[in-house]
Amino acid sequence: MQLHLRDPAYTDRLAAFFESLGQAAHVSAPDHVELDGDDEDVTVHALRIYLRVWTVLHPEAEAEVELE
Repeated sequence: MQLHLRDPAYTDRLAAFFESLGQAAHVSAPDHVELDGDDEDVTVHALRIYLRVWTVLHPEAEAEVELE
């Protein structure tokens, strides 16, 4: 799964947030974070919840989920 950010200034912070939750995340483009969705323990639903938490912490940063 990929996450697209409207402001690339937040890309590294979003990747670090997901890594702090134990998720494999890496910056695949200046405005994209790629998450390893092959982990059976973490569903797409759970990843969306994590993203909602992050957007509460950073309301000025807009992020969208892009399913591959």
